[in-house]
Amino acid sequence: MNLRNQLIAAALIALAVSGTVYFRSYPLTAHAQETLTDQPLASVLEVQEAFRRVSAAVLPSIVEISVRSENITQETGENGIPWSEFFSDPAEESSGPRFFRSEGLGSGVLIEKKDNWHYVVTNAHVIGEAQHISVELFDGQHIEAETVGRDVRKDIALVRFQLPNSNLQPVPIGNSDKLYVGDWVLAFGSPYGYEQSVSSGIVSALGRRSGPGNNINDFIQTDTAINQGNSGGALVNVRGEIIGINTFITTPNRGSIGLGFAIPINNVMSSVRQLLNTGEVRYGWLGVSLGTFGPEAAESLGYPERTGAMVYQVFKGSPADKAGLLPGDLVTVLDDKPVTDSDGLIYRIGEKQPGQKARLTVNRFGREKRISVIMGKRTDEESVKTLHNRAFPGFLAAPLLEDVREAMKIPETVTGVAVAEVYPRTAAHAVDLRAGDLITAVNGHSIASLRDLYTELARIRKDFPSYSVWRNGKMVNLAERKGNAND
Repeated sequence: MNLRNQLIAAALIALAVSGTVYFRSYPLTAHAQETLTDQPLASVLEVQEAFRRVSAAVLPSIVEISVRSENITQETGENGIPWSEFFSDPAEESSGPRFFRSEGLGSGVLIEKKDNWHYVVTNAHVIGEAQHISVELFDGQHIEAETVGRDVRKDIALVRFQLPNSNLQPVPIGNSDKLYVGDWVLAFGSPYGYEQSVSSGIVSALGRRSGPGNNINDFIQTDTAINQGNSGGALVNVRGEIIGINTFITTPNRGSIGLGFAIPINNVMSSVRQLLNTGEVRYGWLGVSLGTFGPEAAESLGYPERTGAMVYQVFKGSPADKAGLLPGDLVTVLDDKPVTDSDGLIYRIGEKQPGQKARLTVNRFGREKRISVIMGKRTDEESVKTLHNRAFPGFLAAPLLEDVREAMKIPETVTGVAVAEVYPRTAAHAVDLRAGDLITAVNGHSIASLRDLYTELARIRKDFPSYSVWRNGKMVNLAERKGNAND
């Protein structure tokens, strides 16, 4: 193929995968007309035809979701002051509660159909706590809908509506585990209320963990144009199968810059199946606080590989506590599959059902141990936070770095580990351990590294060990409880 043909082919391919294109016609020579019937054009037309077929098949199963929430509250300003009393005519203002209404738009995908009931998956943040939900169908019909259930941890919600004698069909379910970077995808939804919109792009990356809040998904990143109103819409492959739910974008200006993120459909369906069966999603609960660590902490812990999930806290009475997991353990394997980081382990633990067994392999400072745990049931986020008073050891430790030593004016002769944070109402809080303390000994045993600390805590296994700490230029012994950790 000569250079001219190559440029024509490249231009056609660019047009096939871009969003909005403006054309200008020019007369073609006989030679140009001949070249446009070559293989490059035929290939591009095949792609175009595939996009047309997918769009025609999927669009009828995409809905626009309208939500309305109504709340009664006392309108107040800063510090709880009702500023309307100062800036309004008192004769026009009521001193009682005020009525507020909020409305929102999003997208949804028909995912299941049972008799006259049609089930639509969307994002939990689209539905929120809305009292009124309606869907607009492909043909313009507006139908009242109701919430089946929500999974806030994955940002998934399921709503349903009734439509007798409907020809609507659910979108075929794909397999997000078989996606590759570079795969073509189409995004469906209602950006800014422009219903039944389609945009195209590719899979930019897989396994992104940049989700907002406590979202535990490993997102699909795509350069497909996704904007406000696309949330809850479908990300579809060229076979017309849904492989993700569009969820959020990263942007400095509220519009798409090619950084869109979708929840993999395999993650979605594990929640949808539970919502269809029971109306709720149950998560397994281990009862630990997990994290990863940097190179300095790795050296202090004696874990040079830096792969796995570090156990920082164990909740007393939890499944992990009963099974014998200890602070300082490094979880490297779950059910014969390697654990690379804490996010991956958190997701995999959550996918287990309460009462199900998990087989863990942990590295306990050079010694490999196998531990079986019977999963508990995870409660809501607020309830989980209340369990922190049962966390042991109840504080977060960090290696003593040279800049910290200099800032705290700690002599070179003093060694230990720094206390970065103390959790309230824990055993550590009860003995008056404080953030900024340098732990130099536990129960009389010298501490020079994180490995020393966790080894000693594992050895004594006491709720209230005694600590020797360097605080404000002097040594302080914390050997007595200053109150009940649960008070």
